[in-house]
Amino acid sequence: MGLLLYGKFLVGVGTFSVCPTPNGGVGYDQNCPYSKNILPIKFLKKNLPNVNAVSLWITRDWKEEWYPADQVNQYVRAGYTPIYIFYYFADDISPSFVDKNRKKYFSTLQKFARYLRKIRGVKYVILNPEYNENGMEKNQSFDILQAQSIRYLKRSVPNLKVGICPGDFGDYTKIWDPENWDAYAPSMRLGAKYSDFIAFQEMRALTRNTPQEILNTPYRAWAFATYLHAKYHKPTFLAYLAISSYGKGGQKLQAQVYRTFAQILPAMEVGPKLVGINTMDFIDDPKHLGYFNKAEVNWGIIGANGAKKPAFKYFKLFKGN
Repeated sequence: MGLLLYGKFLVGVGTFSVCPTPNGGVGYDQNCPYSKNILPIKFLKKNLPNVNAVSLWITRDWKEEWYPADQVNQYVRAGYTPIYIFYYFADDISPSFVDKNRKKYFSTLQKFARYLRKIRGVKYVILNPEYNENGMEKNQSFDILQAQSIRYLKRSVPNLKVGICPGDFGDYTKIWDPENWDAYAPSMRLGAKYSDFIAFQEMRALTRNTPQEILNTPYRAWAFATYLHAKYHKPTFLAYLAISSYGKGGQKLQAQVYRTFAQILPAMEVGPKLVGINTMDFIDDPKHLGYFNKAEVNWGIIGANGAKKPAFKYFKLFKGN
């Protein structure tokens, strides 16, 4: 199902706030103009020949000039598939926040669709990632909103693949966690039906997780993908992987997780029909804030100064069958 439908296994990198350096590498620069914030094609071709996708975040304050269509189309012509992560509600999501902002949400979605029509070739949209928190995991009204969003996008934009994206939340001491995964079902019935695939995310850091929970991430992702595929009969997509290198032993843990993923990805493609995997922050962002506190600035597999971490060499091995 997934292999024939999508053609190639996607290996993607997050690209926000990345700037080229004079020596041909990349680094973080908070003053980098938006017109240069996508990873240089030459760098990707030379350093990561396995990568064939780039991910771009669409937030409430998104502006089209962040990711100019002509620039994105250069990547499309070079063989890269754009993955757009539509993150309108973000961590503010709740039943009341969604109800209050529903009109603005659909207005932004319409603006986004007009932009997408300028992008050539096949495009992926990861819709409302990690929506299943703050009481939304059982929200049937939001399920309807997701289905309406998918139907609108697919009617409006050619060559588009869209999927909803629950976060993998629950008991990370477990590999198989159906007690928590089953809790999302009321919010996924219609959205899953109209999705081309079911996406999910995995994020771990020593500020919130034990070393063993972090090391379990690849196996838990495999289990979650298996669960989603069996329940909803759709291909799966690891929308973004974020393993922080923060803390004592953090770089080693990050490298071990990436190494394990490199080993099991072919099996994930065959079993739960995984069609792609995307690393959230390719490079450390010193300004990143969020749930994982200090660890948020170390999601990358390259440091802010452009130095490659041990995980980088294992990410180079990511591929499907």
